[in-house]
Amino acid sequence: MYLKTWKEFETASYNLLLKDPTKVRCTMKYCHSESTVLLKVTDDISCLQFKTSDIQNVKKIEVFYATIMKQITSNEL
Repeated sequence: MYLKTWKEFETASYNLLLKDPTKVRCTMKYCHSESTVLLKVTDDISCLQFKTSDIQNVKKIEVFYATIMKQITSNEL
């Protein structure tokens, strides 16, 4: 499911991560021809996606992925 706003995607992704951090996978894909970034967070049951071409979201994406990776690795230990 594509979420329309960054805040919706971020909140839903964190909620998915909190349910079971060991099953969550995150991917990011850049499409040069469209100048868009596609983010996907899934646990094989739910699949959250967000697509943006807004350059201002790049910093938000960087912080988001750093936070999510920190959460995943700290919960697995």
